[in-house]
Formats: sequence, structure tokens, C-alpha cells
Amino acid sequence: MGTLQPYELSNLSQQDCWLLLMQRAFGHQEERNPNLVAIGMEIVKKCGGVPLAAKTLGGILRFKREEREWEHVRDSEIWNLPQDESSILAALRLSYHHLPLDLRQCFVYCAVFPKDTEMKKEELIAFWMAHGFLLSKGNLELEDVGNEVWNEFYLRSFFQEIKVKSGKTYFSMHDLIHDMATSLFTASTSGSNIREINVKGYYSHKMSIGFAKVVSSYSPSLLKRFVSLRVLNLSNLKLGQLPSSIGDLVHLRYLNLSSNSMRSLPKQLCKLQNLQTLDLQDCLPLRCLPKQTSKLVSLRNLLLDHYLLKSMPPRIGSLTCLKTLGQFIVGRKKGYQLGELGSLNLYGSIEITHLERVKNDKDAKKANLSAKANLHSLSMRWDKPYGYESEEVKVIEALKPHPNLKFLEIIGFRGIHLPEWMNHSVLKNIVSIVINDCRNCLCLPPFGDLPCLESLKLCWGSADVEYVEEVDIDVDSGFPTRIRFPSLRKLAIWDFGNLKGLLKKEGEEQFPVLEEMIIQWCPVFVIPTLSSVKKLVVHGEKSDAIGFSSISNLRALTSLNIRGNYEAASLPEEMFKSLANLKYLVISSFKNLKELPTSLASLNALQSLTIDHCDALESIPEEGVKGLTSLTKLSVNFCKMLKCLPEGMQHLTALTTLTITECPIVFNRCEKGIGEDWHKIAHIPNLCK
Repeated sequence: MGTLQPYELSNLSQQDCWLLLMQRAFGHQEERNPNLVAIGMEIVKKCGGVPLAAKTLGGILRFKREEREWEHVRDSEIWNLPQDESSILAALRLSYHHLPLDLRQCFVYCAVFPKDTEMKKEELIAFWMAHGFLLSKGNLELEDVGNEVWNEFYLRSFFQEIKVKSGKTYFSMHDLIHDMATSLFTASTSGSNIREINVKGYYSHKMSIGFAKVVSSYSPSLLKRFVSLRVLNLSNLKLGQLPSSIGDLVHLRYLNLSSNSMRSLPKQLCKLQNLQTLDLQDCLPLRCLPKQTSKLVSLRNLLLDHYLLKSMPPRIGSLTCLKTLGQFIVGRKKGYQLGELGSLNLYGSIEITHLERVKNDKDAKKANLSAKANLHSLSMRWDKPYGYESEEVKVIEALKPHPNLKFLEIIGFRGIHLPEWMNHSVLKNIVSIVINDCRNCLCLPPFGDLPCLESLKLCWGSADVEYVEEVDIDVDSGFPTRIRFPSLRKLAIWDFGNLKGLLKKEGEEQFPVLEEMIIQWCPVFVIPTLSSVKKLVVHGEKSDAIGFSSISNLRALTSLNIRGNYEAASLPEEMFKSLANLKYLVISSFKNLKELPTSLASLNALQSLTIDHCDALESIPEEGVKGLTSLTKLSVNFCKMLKCLPEGMQHLTALTTLTITECPIVFNRCEKGIGEDWHKIAHIPNLCK
């Protein structure tokens, strides 16, 4: 991850380095001061053709527009390193020395993470806050200040390899940049005043340096030895109990108790008036939080991610600093109700559970979700999805989110229709929607109107729903056809008993970028012609479950997985004929399938074929094998009636791996040297039986 790529250390031409520096320094600006360009060329000469040096210097210059500032970089004494020092080290040191003073300690703190660590942006910002590195800036929240600091480091190429997973941003550092941070941290801090303790659990993502210390084991006495702690990490220790002495760490701002076994927390925890972050993720036995949690007046992040908590602590709405609240469990009594969320300026994501306890829309409106502009992910769950509750329609209407929302999940809603706010004006930025177990909904909202929707998952729907979108599109009206689902890339549909198709009336410009479809337990669903779909997973119990013949219309398919069919004795001969791009094919759990179509031979691009749990399959067709010239991997598992391998196997020269499991007849025929089928597979390097 953090290791420098050959490109970043290899020598480029002076012109290429100049272009790289200019791109970083000026961004996309077309007009460039010619004097600055000339000075930039002189700076590039000192980079020694190293791309990382050019990138970091460009990051410095991006924030400077005066000629004297560029000249100061060019003429810096830092370039006067000994002969054995490289120009890249000079460039990195210049980058650091040109940081504002308040950013320098944020940078050197990154040295506590070992090299190649994949760091989490939101977590790092919380550490910066805990140590007091972030300074107030106008009306900005500290989280926003931290985000600005992080972005500045990224623009200066101190951070790299950005990944976004589940709404969280992960990144790493170059090794040489990490080395610089380590040397600066060691030179500027002392271990005499320990402010951070990380206890090694199943894994450790920190190391001892400066005021941060990693200890090998935990004991209650540990808390008495370091009374000035700002950060304490006790994660992954199988702790069954937290000592009451935790309340003595009055300076503590960050406490990580994740992945432990406590069923409850001591009330003394609530004495920590400076605590900003309390991480309780993956504490599965935890049933409740202290009733005095509302006394944690500085708390900004309460990290929860499980469903075993029975209730929230009372008056959580009084924690007006709270920004991150992973879960809120609706209660029935005052102080536990949904209105507690009303005064909170929440960031990130939240899951609201037990919404069946909200009895009217007045209570729902108090949550004030429509004002929470920093909330990007919202999950709403009703815990008893059976029966019909008319009030729930009013409740969900009152839970309208802010238009900045990107991820939405609705589970167990019992109303007859989803809210009116599920339209393109409110959900204009929505990227992902999950609708699960809403069995009373007679139809689905116009998802096709949502301009940014990339992922849609529909599970356990009503028998009344026949199409994902019922809107009639008039293609003969003379007006341009509206593109439906313009950004959708992934579509998953599970258990819609009467679903016939995607659109009631199909036009030409539908699902233009759809790449992946998963269709499970939709017995009358017929797959339409979609030119962009590359991956298809189909699971169904009946012989007409997926309209097998229609699969041949998906000519761009590269991966096909069909499984869970208990009636079909054969597959249509035309099924594979048009799938010239198919590379991966899985046929699984076809209980009555006796034969495969010879059109397998059309799959000239096929690289991997898996056939498993096909109990009635007796043979693999000779004609079907001949065309599999690109096949490198074949797996045949749990096909107990399979009698032999086809003769054409010996001509599959690209085949490098063959796996045969629980196929007793074939297994014996493939015995090395003496089996009847041995000559068919002797050329295959990797045989797994």
C-alpha cells in the first residue's frame, strides 16, 4: 500500500516532471503566470527527475501565487544536502517546512501508524481532535476543520491510494513520507508524558513512538499509571468488564472498547467530561449504556453498529456536540423517543430501529431529519413487519431526509405505499437504495427518475408488484424518450413472487450503464434485453423462473451464475449461443438437470466453468467441450451421477486446473495412470480431487 511505486521513484524526463509539477501547482487553470512557469522549470531541475518530488513540490506551490514565494522554494537552503542525500528528501522536507505550524503536528502524528497501514480518514481526524491538534476556525465544526487539513495533505501528496468502502475513506502514505514523519516525531516529542496507550489485542495498528505507547497486555492497574491519557485503545481484548477506575482518566478524549465482551459499562465512565469519541462497535454482548451517558457533554462520536442493545440511554438529545451516532433505538417513554434526534447535527450514517414504536407523525417530525445536511446514510427499520399500520405511512412521510443523503435503507415498513418524498427532487444525490421486507407496498416509487442512483436492492416484496417501474413511457409521442435509471450499475431483486419484468413498457434508453443484476426467487420474471449487463446471478426454484432463453440477449455478459432450480431437466440449446464474451460460468444446484446444451461450444472466451450439486447430471456433452479453447479452470463438485469426462478434455490445452469433488464414478475413472479417464486429464498441471 504505502510502498512507492516504481513510477514514483523512477527518473522522468525534465519535461514530464515539469508537466507534473505544473498540473499540481495550477490544477485545471488554463492561464498561467509565465514568470511562475519559468521559476517552476528551475525548481524541476532540482527534482532529479523523480515524480514524487515534482508532485510534492507542486503541492507546495498550489497555495502560492507570488513570485517571491516560488523563488523562496527554488532558493531554499534545504537543497544543499550532502551528496549522499537525494533530491526527493529535499523536496519532502521543503513540503513539510511550508506547512502551516498548526498542521505540522497533525502530519507527524501519522508516524504512530506502521508503514503500509491502511488508515481511515474519519478515525485519524478523531485522533487529531483527541490530542488537541485541530484549532477552531470560525463557525466550522472541528470535524470540518480536520477534513480541510486532511485534504491539504492529500493535495500535497502526503497521502495516497484513496479507497472508499461503506462510506468510509481509507488511505495510506508513501514509505519515504512515513520515514520523514517518524524522524520529525522522534525529534520533537518526548516519551516522558504518555498521552496515548494502545493495548495489543488480536491486531495492533499503532506503534510506540514519542508520547504514544503500545503495551503488550492489559491490567486494571494500567489505568492508574497513566492519568494524563488523551487516547486509550482497549479494542479486541475480550474484556468482560471495564473497571470503575476508568472514571479517573479525566483528560481522556478517545476511548476504543470495540470488539470486547462487556454486557454493561460502569457508571463512572460518565465522569469523563472531556470524552469526544466512544467506540463500542462489535461489542455483541452489550445490552445497555449507562443512564448517565447524557453527562458526557463533550461526546462527539458514539460508534455503535449492532442490534443487541435493548435501548438508548435517556436524553441523548442533550449531547449537543454529538456528530456521529451509529444507531438510535426508538423507545416509548419520554427521553427515549425519536424526538431526541431533533437537536443533533448528525454526520455520516445512522440506523434508526424500532420505528413501530412511533405512534404518530408529530413524533417523527421532531427528529428533524430534513435539516440534517451532513447525514449521508440513513437506515430505517420497523421490527414487526406483519400486519398493516395506516399510521406508518404518515410516520415515514414525516421522516423525509435532507437532499444531501446518498444511502437509504428501509426495512420492515408496513404501509401500503412508500413515501412521496422518494422522488428526484428530494433524493437527487442518492447513490444506493435498499427496500427490504416491505410486503404491503402495492407499487414501487419512480426509482428510474433518480439521476445519481447506482445501486438498487429490492427484497421480500408484495405479490401485487409486477414491474419495478409501472410508469408508461410514450415512445411515439414525438418527444425525446426519458432515460430511465440513467446511472444504475447494480440491481438486485429477491423474492418478488409476481414480478414479470423491470419496466411495464420498455423504451430504447433504459438502464444504459447497468453492469450487474442479481435475480433470486422471482418465478415469473423474464430478463429483458440489456446491452450493458456484464454480470448476472439468477436463483430460482421453478423451470420458468428466469426465462432461460432470454439470457442469450445479454451479449455483453462476462459472468453468469445460475443456481437453485429444482425442476429443469435441461437448458435451452440457444442459451449460450450469443454469449461470446462470457468468461465465468457457474451452474449450481440444478437437482433434475440431466444434460447440458451443446451450445457450450460457443463460449470461446470462457475461462472458468463450475458445475456443482447437479445430482442428476450424467454427462458433459462432447460437442459442448470442443469450443472451450480458452478454459483454464474446471470444477465439478457433488455430481454423483456423472459417469465420465468427455473425450474432448484432452484437447483443452489451456486448462491448468481441474477440481473433482464428491463425484464418485468420475473420481475412480480419473485415478492416475490406470483410470479410464486418466488419458483425458494427464496434461493438466493442477489436479485437485
